[in-house]
Amino acid sequence: MINRKEDVTPLNMQKELDNLAQRLNLKDIVEAKRFPKYFQLETSRVCNAKCVFCPVDVWNKDTPFMKDDLFEKCAVEIGQHSDWVEWVNISRAGEPLLDRKIVKRVARLKELGVKNVNLSTNASRLFPEVARGLIDAGLDEIWLSIDSVHPENYVKTRVGLKYEDTIANIKEMFRLRNELKPEMMVRVRGVATMDLESEEGRNELAYWETFWSKYREPHDRIYMKQPHNWGNQKDMESVYGEDTADYGEIYHPCILPFSTMHITAMGEIALCAMDYDAKAKLGNVQEKTIKEVWNNENFSRYRDMHATGKRNEEKMCVGCKLFDLDFSIENKEYDEYAKQNLESPPPNPLL
Repeated sequence: MINRKEDVTPLNMQKELDNLAQRLNLKDIVEAKRFPKYFQLETSRVCNAKCVFCPVDVWNKDTPFMKDDLFEKCAVEIGQHSDWVEWVNISRAGEPLLDRKIVKRVARLKELGVKNVNLSTNASRLFPEVARGLIDAGLDEIWLSIDSVHPENYVKTRVGLKYEDTIANIKEMFRLRNELKPEMMVRVRGVATMDLESEEGRNELAYWETFWSKYREPHDRIYMKQPHNWGNQKDMESVYGEDTADYGEIYHPCILPFSTMHITAMGEIALCAMDYDAKAKLGNVQEKTIKEVWNNENFSRYRDMHATGKRNEEKMCVGCKLFDLDFSIENKEYDEYAKQNLESPPPNPLL
């Protein structure tokens, strides 16, 4: 990682690019131009929650769901590169389970040969019949977003959702997975808003991890993400009383411009998951092919910015570490702490 401008040298930048190539299993970073290895394919832009850390109130919802012809166009081209594409996440800004066609769309991607199809959901609508439908359609991974197992904290952050329903849905998802498709990966993840420097914060995180560890299999993941400010578009101080997402300037390249295409329900291509309204203006796959957009002038310009230490020329990229390896809290470091200290639930530190 490069945190100081004076360390932006050709040698250091090349080391960073070589590291990205290694993470992506490429012979060199130039090979990334072949085709995206990863996709976020947004079929829903609407959500049934108003989470306090999310800009759901401000992003454009004129196209609430992706139209069938656009989905088919994208799916077919991705399928033509199924030997190269690692996975397709069929979710993005909105709640994917509000899309009534989501099960059929998962099945279509699998029919076209996509190796790994996954989605991220708040689980509020992950009813047993929906969970069973997704598993039968071939879903390979499901990412379940829940930040607290204290009901009073959950409803404060996941505004509009019912804690009891979400918990019941997730538990049933684990049961159905074990029964119908044991090899399927389940990720339970959340946004870590607790102070990990304090005993109370460590207790909260450890209890959360311990709660979900009862359901996990060895191939599952349970982890938190540190708070972020949506590419400097969300005022986190107004949410938490302090800027929990003040990262400081960085200069090393982000992996996303070299690996992932983010397709909105409108067909517009976003720079990353933070670019919820596709403000970067990278192109539209209704007008061009995925491959054409991936290698167009604008996309290439952003890759060059990141490759040469100039990422801070784009406001959304300033200080963002969301996809750096050290930004997730995998919680393994808390396992032993949890076993020793949390035989019973801790007091709620956020009340």
